[in-house]
Amino acid sequence: MITSRDVFSTRKEGKLDEAYKMAIELINKPDNDEWDIKAFAWCVIDLIKRDAQSGKSENIHHYSDQLRNLNIDASDKILTDQREYALRLSNPNGQEILEAKSLSKKGDHHGALNLYKRIYNNGDQSIDVQTGLAWELYRVAKGMTEQTPVNFNGAKRFINDYFKLNTEKPSLLHTCILQLADKIAKEGKLNMGAFARIWGLENLRPEDYDPYISDDGNSYPSLAERVIQHASKDSFTNDAYEELIYLLPYINVCINRYPDNIWLKLSKARALMATKQSNEAFSYGLEVVKNKINDYWAWELLGDIHQSNSLDLAMSCYCKALLCSKDINFVGKVKIKLAELLSKNGLASEAKLEVDQLVNYRSENNQKIPESAEILMRSTWYQGAISSKSNHQLYLDKATHAEELLYSDLPWINAVLGDTFIIEGKKDQVKRKLYVQSSSIPVEVTIPESKLTFNVGKPGDALKIKGELDKENRFQVYSIENRTSNEDWDIFEEQIGIVDHVNTNKRLIHFMISRTIDGVINFSDLPEEFKEGDAIALRLAKFTSRQGTRYRVLTSSRTTKPIPSSILKPFSDDVREENGMGFTDDGIFIPPPLIRENSINDGDFVTGYAVLNYNKKRSEWGWKAISILEAKSNADD
Repeated sequence: MITSRDVFSTRKEGKLDEAYKMAIELINKPDNDEWDIKAFAWCVIDLIKRDAQSGKSENIHHYSDQLRNLNIDASDKILTDQREYALRLSNPNGQEILEAKSLSKKGDHHGALNLYKRIYNNGDQSIDVQTGLAWELYRVAKGMTEQTPVNFNGAKRFINDYFKLNTEKPSLLHTCILQLADKIAKEGKLNMGAFARIWGLENLRPEDYDPYISDDGNSYPSLAERVIQHASKDSFTNDAYEELIYLLPYINVCINRYPDNIWLKLSKARALMATKQSNEAFSYGLEVVKNKINDYWAWELLGDIHQSNSLDLAMSCYCKALLCSKDINFVGKVKIKLAELLSKNGLASEAKLEVDQLVNYRSENNQKIPESAEILMRSTWYQGAISSKSNHQLYLDKATHAEELLYSDLPWINAVLGDTFIIEGKKDQVKRKLYVQSSSIPVEVTIPESKLTFNVGKPGDALKIKGELDKENRFQVYSIENRTSNEDWDIFEEQIGIVDHVNTNKRLIHFMISRTIDGVINFSDLPEEFKEGDAIALRLAKFTSRQGTRYRVLTSSRTTKPIPSSILKPFSDDVREENGMGFTDDGIFIPPPLIRENSINDGDFVTGYAVLNYNKKRSEWGWKAISILEAKSNADD
């Protein structure tokens, strides 16, 4: 008696015609079951594939009718998919479809594309044909962006043809089209704002929101992030109101997913501003400025936001922007915006200077004069005004109000003035250290020297500042003022530590205050000579480097104050001596130099002091003798 198992076995042996005959017997039985149907279906599917491949089409129609009439369980996805594939092969264009697929596998995407186009234009617009055609449109377009010279226009024509087809969405194919468009948009050859709406951002897949992780472990923005940023930028630049309305929900989704992406905050601020939602835009614009405080365009954004509700604040922000950059090639638009507001406030001479500086720069560099500048030059106030000599003081006076936007709700923090320094290779960029009061040890921050707009005194003088940590955990200083104090370095509490090592070769000492606070001091920075075990009083500031939190010594001196018992303790115990090293039952290690200097032998009773010590090899804390007061032989007792 033939069973479905016999049919499967015979088919696997390659005896397809024999298996088919056996399967017919099974399927014709009145009591055939699910497995009998599956065995027959797989035989028919393989027969269709075989005959389609060999070009023997006389039996394909009969096979397809048999396959089409089978009642196959829809939950068997592999079988149902293969049935659909076999039925597609059995249609009149089956051979050409196979040929197109074969050409594609060989890398002849132009050939595959032309064949799919012919099938499609001849009336076969099945999903299989449209999907195959769409993939070849993508592959040919992608090749055009990778060839030399690049053919972006050709690629865009094929992408446009893709949108004429009916394909599955969302899908990998649809995402690939978006990736390709993003690549073209990055080169400035495609308006992503308009494209994103045509593509349909509702078709983004969950994985399209996942960051890209490279082989070396670096993380890069997801496709969704990149596309939405490009789209919002293009839409804002083109004043595309409807596009920005469309993009806002997707910007919100990305901000929720990637809260540290400041460029998404910029996108939302611009979108809200362009859609007349300036009050809502302000908080996002402010966050952008706090993270890009020295960039003119960030202050320009804040000025643009205030254009609808406070022209005075807008003017202040533009002045601040012009203090951040003097390159007219970049800040030309800002100067025109400021000129318009200055003229409205009766400051015609100052406004005329802004226009003249831009026009002179453009003329000297053979660049076109902006229409906005020409309009101002034709105005009555411009023609009747004489340019002021400089607007720098105006910038300084007005910018104060813009800066207050950053810190109006922040408290004053005590700080102390530090030294100036110059980064190697950047002699024109003088930096200044400030020390900011914190809950423990003051924090060292660095600012441009130009940020100090008043006469400063000597290092150690008292200041007060307003500022906060940014997204990268860097302290941003917004405002600085003098502060009255009767003492230099008044925010520093004296820390008492111990000198636990002296390196005469490198001419430095190592000190310890706690398990988390230690450091080194060069001999040249010490007020006097120190030896191991000495108490030392220090004023420290902490700073962050690539190695983590580090401590900088500002002052050091000898002290008679007691060393904390958490890092120095007395001991009295018998010593076990091994290979020139000493050990006590309490776990104190006595290094060889102390063993030799004090003639300590195995079994001696030793009294001394031990310092907290970290064993790097064992990655654990312990105690190490630093001085010996007395060593007695137990044999003397």
